[in-house]
Amino acid sequence: MGIDARERRELAAAVRDAAAPGPREFLDETGPPHRDARLWKVLTEQMGLAGLLLPESDPDGGAGVTEVAVVLEQLARSLAVVPGLSSLGSAAILLRLTGTEPALALLERLAQGGVTATVMWPDPAAPDVVPEVVADGAVDEGTENRVTGSAEIVVDAADADILLVPARNGTHTVVVAVEVPGRGVTCSARNGMDLTRGLAAVDLAQAPGTVLGSGVDLQAALDLTLVLIAAEQVGIAQQCHDAAVQWAKERIQFDRPIGQFQAVKHRLVDLLMELELARSALDVATVAGDDYLAAPTAEHARALTVAASMAKARCGTAATTVADESLHILGGIGFTWEHDAHLYLRRAKSLEVLFGTPAAHRARFANLLLGEAAHA
Repeated sequence: MGIDARERRELAAAVRDAAAPGPREFLDETGPPHRDARLWKVLTEQMGLAGLLLPESDPDGGAGVTEVAVVLEQLARSLAVVPGLSSLGSAAILLRLTGTEPALALLERLAQGGVTATVMWPDPAAPDVVPEVVADGAVDEGTENRVTGSAEIVVDAADADILLVPARNGTHTVVVAVEVPGRGVTCSARNGMDLTRGLAAVDLAQAPGTVLGSGVDLQAALDLTLVLIAAEQVGIAQQCHDAAVQWAKERIQFDRPIGQFQAVKHRLVDLLMELELARSALDVATVAGDDYLAAPTAEHARALTVAASMAKARCGTAATTVADESLHILGGIGFTWEHDAHLYLRRAKSLEVLFGTPAAHRARFANLLLGEAAHA
């Protein structure tokens, strides 16, 4: 199905309305949050959003990175406690790029909403993929492998039904699907700064899994995940800026709304510039992502890597800056547990370092551009 700009706006509005109640009732101060099962059912079974990345030949497919980014941006605006980034985003992307019959069959299962998945990336702090998990067995798709390895941080792993594991099998790189819970699989929930997203450490000890495919471009899959993280960061920045502007109109000080004071007014304009520059970077990255999905060539892969790092750097800085500054504009109420401002700042700081800091990504795309210029 083709999705035009008007339909994307309607999609954004529908997701925003569905996620409007927010995360409060699902938070646990002493541990990971509880999934919003009602919202997840609405998103997957009623709205069909888990099927956005199905191939275009599928009657429920035909969308792409841009549409998934729209969904994740709106979910981030409400800090929805659902596996959006992990299952709708990263896992679906990896299955789409794998493209084999077992991978697409699993993607269809995700689209039906009955199961969720997450990717066991080797290093949550690195922008590049170097598989560390080892798989033993044949590399043919559909065969069983035994996988061994660990990861300190995996998003939503404690609640996922399936782990997608990039692994080394001899000289090959394979993607293995491991059922959770299962023999040889240990998931230990971790407390993180972000109270609205579950994290877990994962240890695999000869865990049985099914090979979905080999020779997958794992770096492209992670770069597309970076684009979706940037979408969440834009959603956070947008929500925090909207909240600060609304408060500046309502809060009265010295018989005037504080938004009439130049110090507040100018700061809100500066934050709006940060937000708009971030959105522009995201738009470039989503186009690069869709170009790669349509034609996964080396040229499109290079363009995606540059655009993804540019977006991760720009959007990461914008989300943290806007969330922090808007909290100060809110004043005393912004520092209370009852206000959501600190939850947005927590999410912004967590995403800022996930798969590379803004500084790491600025260095990464600068090196790529300088390398291309040197060989021109």
